[in-house]
Amino acid sequence: MMAIIATAGHVDHGKSSLVTAITGTDPDRLAEEKRRGLTIDLGFAHATTSHGNVLSFIDVPGHSDFIRTMISGVSGVNIALLVVDAFEGWKPQTEEHFGILNVLGIQHGVIALTKCDKVDDATLRDRETYISQRITSSSISWSPIVRTSVVTGEGIQDLIQQLENSVLRTSSEVASDRTRLFIDRVFTIKGSGTVVTGTVEGNGFHIGSDIMVVRTGEVARIRNIHIHGAEQQHSLSGQRCALNLSGIEVEQLQRGDALVTNNQWHITTVFDARLDTLSSLQRPVSHRGSFMLHVGTNAQSASIRVIGASTIAPGESQAIRVRVAEPLALSPSDRFLLRDTGSNVTIGGGVILDVDPRQRLSRSQPNGTTDSQLEHRGFITVEEALRLTGLHLTPRFGRWVCTETAYQQTVDVLSSRISASGSIDVSLLSEAERDLVLEGKEFVVADGHVRRADTVDPLLQHPYVEMFRRAGVQTPETKTLDRNIIRLLVNKGIIFEHDFIAFHVDVLHSLRPQLGELWTSSPDGFTMSQLREALNITRKHALPLAVCLDKVGFTKRQDDVRIPGPRW
Repeated sequence: MMAIIATAGHVDHGKSSLVTAITGTDPDRLAEEKRRGLTIDLGFAHATTSHGNVLSFIDVPGHSDFIRTMISGVSGVNIALLVVDAFEGWKPQTEEHFGILNVLGIQHGVIALTKCDKVDDATLRDRETYISQRITSSSISWSPIVRTSVVTGEGIQDLIQQLENSVLRTSSEVASDRTRLFIDRVFTIKGSGTVVTGTVEGNGFHIGSDIMVVRTGEVARIRNIHIHGAEQQHSLSGQRCALNLSGIEVEQLQRGDALVTNNQWHITTVFDARLDTLSSLQRPVSHRGSFMLHVGTNAQSASIRVIGASTIAPGESQAIRVRVAEPLALSPSDRFLLRDTGSNVTIGGGVILDVDPRQRLSRSQPNGTTDSQLEHRGFITVEEALRLTGLHLTPRFGRWVCTETAYQQTVDVLSSRISASGSIDVSLLSEAERDLVLEGKEFVVADGHVRRADTVDPLLQHPYVEMFRRAGVQTPETKTLDRNIIRLLVNKGIIFEHDFIAFHVDVLHSLRPQLGELWTSSPDGFTMSQLREALNITRKHALPLAVCLDKVGFTKRQDDVRIPGPRW
């Protein structure tokens, strides 16, 4: 089992040294970091425990100047390793990092008290008492504090055990099967080209798959996948991986870019969310100010408007509407963090509720439920619903998803129209409405018209009606049938006839997909031969069928081809 663990804590409290002691790898990879003895960018290292669990570390800078980098490192991780120097104790950046970990919704945390060889037992007990009191209100499930020293080796094995215990307690359930990766590093390797790294979400990536860069819309192809130095055919959710990309240059990518599989995500620049503000704020939050939004490793300027109030008091929660300049691939329940760039403080964070809000701000009441996200959208396809909600929803009918309110309103409107005119021509309905009346119990479709189920024409019960409906496009000749009944059915528009070959109107309507495909391949019109081949029928039925399609208005003859008719 693999878990992504991010360090957190004040500058020079020993985060990188601790990672080195656990993994044997120094996460400070830049020459400037080694020269200054200070972490300034994200570092990466991993270790496999004796039980086979992989601890994959993201080491973040502790200095306040690099808080944006720190947030990029801890976003989307499973476990936090909060590091506190036993000599210095809880410091300002410890406090800010602690607040960031809480608002980002990290599940589990381990606290390491470092440099314990420098202080006496009384000091250690004081530090542990303070830290224990400080984390009582935390939303994170913290393991017991571990005393450590990289000089003496004290507590390193105990710390590994606590981290491993947290791995086992961390949920391995995949939140969504839609694949996404926020880039945390971009570089080039001689002979390989562009390489990006990040943490995988969803079903993962496969070699040869195409991916889209959300910010630019550029498409690239995955040439190779490496996970902890080993080449793999595919990646899984929660794994850190390196993707070798073709078709895109390193200059076209940057930290914070999201890579997604196309057509699975709603790309947006505005969303509704719930903001949980930190209790340590000095003043309420309002729309005034300059803000920085952090989602995954992405960070960009944002404007906010408070929904249902004018301000949010410190320690309180309220819905907000967020606007950004560069597009993002977001999903409800994604976590975010908000900072005030003017005062350089973290305001708070929360969860995204709606990735495509439709209501005006004064009327909006987002709550994150599926009904709230689907409200005011009418009927949408299951594919569109997946992009908006991140969920595979069961269609209400056909391939359409809607709220119960939207369904009932449409039924009421259609019933009113039928009451006024007796019936509705099916061709005048939208695609969703046609599927509704065909599958709903409230209506009956016959002779190309919709009627209430309790007002059906008795003629529709004649055996000929069902016979023609079941026959499809290969119907029997009408010469040997009761011509009086045939004439009544033709006059009622229940069947259409030409040269003693008749077709049920519902059958003609059912041919719309095939007709659409024919015009897609032959935009200037399809021939009789193409119609025969598409429907696998003989000329005996093809010619009468074409004439009946002309009569119903779906096609129109133009020389030797059929083009879309007036009722198409």
